[in-house]
Amino acid sequence: MNEISNKLKRMIRERGRISFKDFMEISLYDLEGGYYSRKDFPVGSKGDFVTSPHTHPLFGCLVARQMLEFSEIMRCSLFTIVEVGAGAGYLARDQLSYFSKKGALDRFEYVIVEPRKNSREIQQTLLGDVAGRVRWVEDLSELVDIEGCVLSNELLDAFPVHVVEKTGEGFKEVYVGTGPDGGFQEILDDVESPGLREYLDRLPGDLPVGYRTEVNLEMKRWLDSVCRTLGKGFVVTIDYGHTSREYFHPARNRGTILAYRSHAVSEDLYASPGEQDLTAHVNFSDLHRWGRDLGFHTLGYTSQWAFLAGLGVESALEELGESESVPFSPGRMALKMLFLPQGMGETHKVMIQAKGVQVTGRISGLALRNIKDRLE
Repeated sequence: MNEISNKLKRMIRERGRISFKDFMEISLYDLEGGYYSRKDFPVGSKGDFVTSPHTHPLFGCLVARQMLEFSEIMRCSLFTIVEVGAGAGYLARDQLSYFSKKGALDRFEYVIVEPRKNSREIQQTLLGDVAGRVRWVEDLSELVDIEGCVLSNELLDAFPVHVVEKTGEGFKEVYVGTGPDGGFQEILDDVESPGLREYLDRLPGDLPVGYRTEVNLEMKRWLDSVCRTLGKGFVVTIDYGHTSREYFHPARNRGTILAYRSHAVSEDLYASPGEQDLTAHVNFSDLHRWGRDLGFHTLGYTSQWAFLAGLGVESALEELGESESVPFSPGRMALKMLFLPQGMGETHKVMIQAKGVQVTGRISGLALRNIKDRLE
C-alpha cells in the first residue's frame, strides 16, 4: 500500500468519510506523496500522458504569435506572460525561443507560477540558456496589477472536483470511506457545501435518477485570484472540455472524470492514489459566466485546431525550418496530434477573455472559428 493510500485511510478513520474533492486533492497535490509532487515529471512517452506543448514546438510558436498580437493591441512597453501550471516548461521554452528569433525578447517578461521545488528544477533544466529570462513565483497572489496575459494549458482539468449523483431525493454528493475489505468505498450523502448546493440548483431539472457529474468550484476561486493579479490584459485558457449543454447532456450520465497512468485510461479512480493522474473535463460555460461576474469579457471560444490554424501554420513551420519535412515523419505525425479531431484538435478548446482592454480589430486565434455563443 502506498504512502497516500495510508494517509487517506488514516484521515477517514479520524474524520469519517471525506468528499471526493478532498480525496482527489490529496491524491494529486499532497506535498509529500501526491501525484504532482513526484521527482520525475509524468509527461511524454515515458510518462502517463502527453500535452500539446510536448507534442511539437509549433504549438508554442503559434501561442507566441498570439502573445505578440496581444502586446501590439495593448501597446504596453513590457508585456507580462504569466503561465500557471507550466509542466516541464516546454511552452515557455518554445515561446521564448520564438521571441528571440523575432528580436522581441525585451518586449516580454515571462513568469511561471510553480509552488513545487522539484517542478521548478525540471523547468529550469529544460529552459537552459533562456531560464534567465523567466521569473518564478509560488502563487498568483505574489503578482498584482500586471499588464499582459495569464496563460494556462491543461491546468483547470486537474483541479479537484466535487462528484454528485442524482437520486430520488435530489442530488447527493459522493464521499469516500473504507469498506469491510479495507479498500476505498463510495458513500452517497447530503451536500454540505453551500456553494455546491447553489450550483446544483442551476442544473437542468430533467436529468434522470442515477445521473452522475462533477462540479469544479476551484475554477471560480482561481478566476478570482487571476482577477486580482491581472490589472489589464488577457486570459488564455487551453484545455479539454465542453459547454454546459454538452457537459450535462443526458447521454453523459457518468461524468467526465478519468484516471491516466502509462498512457492508459481507467475509470478506477481509487487505484493507487498518488500514482495516477485524475482529471475532469472543463465546463467552459462556467468559466465564461464566473469570469463575466468578475468583469472579464469573453472575446472568444474555439477548438484548438482553429486557434492554431488562424495563427499561420505554414509560415510558422517555415520559421521553424520544418516546411519541407517528410509527410510521414515523426514530426508530421506529431502535428496531426495537434490538429486532427481524433487527437487534440477538437477535444481541446481555447477560451480568450479580456479585462480592461478594448479590442476592435482581429484576434488571429479566433479568426477561423468563434463559437462563444454556445457558452450561454
